[in-house]
Amino acid sequence: MPASAGDEVSHNDWANQTKTWLSDMAFRSNHTWLLLPVTLVTFAFTYTALVFETFFWGYLGLMLFWCLVFLLGFVFVISIFPSPHAPAKSHVFEVDFKWDLVILLLGALAVLALFYDRYFLRGIDYFSVGSARARELLNQGNFDSSFFSVFGNFFIYCYLFPLIRSVLFWEERGGWTHLTVGVLAAAQISAISYLSGGRTAILITLSLCAGALVVRTLLGKSIRPAFFTFGRLFFLLVSVIAAFGFIFWLRSHAFGSGDSFAYFLNICKHLTNDFALECDFGVESGPLKDVMNYLNLVILYGIHGTWLTEAIVQNGWQGGWITPQGLFALVFSRFGVEAPPTVFSGFWVPGPAALLNDTGFWGVLGTGVGLGALAGYLVGYLQRSSSMLVGYALVFVVSFWFLSFLIVPTNIPGFVISVWLGFFLAGASLILTLMRQFIQKRLS
Repeated sequence: MPASAGDEVSHNDWANQTKTWLSDMAFRSNHTWLLLPVTLVTFAFTYTALVFETFFWGYLGLMLFWCLVFLLGFVFVISIFPSPHAPAKSHVFEVDFKWDLVILLLGALAVLALFYDRYFLRGIDYFSVGSARARELLNQGNFDSSFFSVFGNFFIYCYLFPLIRSVLFWEERGGWTHLTVGVLAAAQISAISYLSGGRTAILITLSLCAGALVVRTLLGKSIRPAFFTFGRLFFLLVSVIAAFGFIFWLRSHAFGSGDSFAYFLNICKHLTNDFALECDFGVESGPLKDVMNYLNLVILYGIHGTWLTEAIVQNGWQGGWITPQGLFALVFSRFGVEAPPTVFSGFWVPGPAALLNDTGFWGVLGTGVGLGALAGYLVGYLQRSSSMLVGYALVFVVSFWFLSFLIVPTNIPGFVISVWLGFFLAGASLILTLMRQFIQKRLS
């Protein structure tokens, strides 16, 4: 029996509704990338269980609770926005490469200014003492800030913004543009890491690039640009781990005998001080001795907040504050405000553990829900406005969220300065745009 016209219309309606539902579900599934840190938590929990033969259930429970309250805030706010049936179109963004070149040049000038301040004004001879020793001399010295120091420290992370834009708009830009941004950014990251003798620049860059990759999915793109095959991503991952390991190698030769096993024991015991954990998994000899010892050090340094979190969960208040340490060191101390008693200074305490120590359960709950709500609002707004400013803000919020599983992001001075720099560059861009429009109007 042939189908009637009404049946055909009904089938078409059903097909259209199914297509719309699947499209909406595909778009909403992009939000699951926000749970990427769960893989880090799983790895940290598993690794520590293997090497220390101890299960840190308190750490695992608090991290999962942190994810849950974030999701509560995110889902509540994002549900207020009408469900779109297509992702935001990225073509509405402006991708002026000339502005990126200006910012990269500004960053290069900041690196030179910082080098001039430390080498010529403070007398730190990097070429003689090396990067690791120079860092120690810088921390021990009592130096007055110069114009070059202020300028360099404020603008030194300029490279982040062209790099973020290149990740977001990989398909819209040509190969030479990517090569220029990539080479200049890599050169500045290397210079900053050498001048600081630390890993901060690499960590901030990783977290913001990860945030940009997540925001790509909200622009209707795949999370991974086609250029980055799995082989190339694996090479990048190995390169980053090798860079972290190289910094440990530099320090082992600057402050020790250069023996990787001895340095591993030294750092491992420092990180596990006051905890009943045995550092008996180092490699004392063999062809892979150095590789394995430095690899273990990279991992331990990244996840040592695991047992610090466990101590806070099990024992509560640790006798000092954690959350405001970075802001006091960077801002309040300069105005003569005395810092409160601190604990775990110099260690990486995950954000929820620091909040639990400082503000208790309700602080973790309120902050997690608030952070999720902010992310949800920015996602919902981006879906409808495709604002470049909102896109940048969302990248930083996602990066803040990712970093919170390692450390309180405001305890990373470079991250805080990057946020301030972002506001400054946004304001400068707005002013220059208005001036150009005014001049064009006057001349027309």
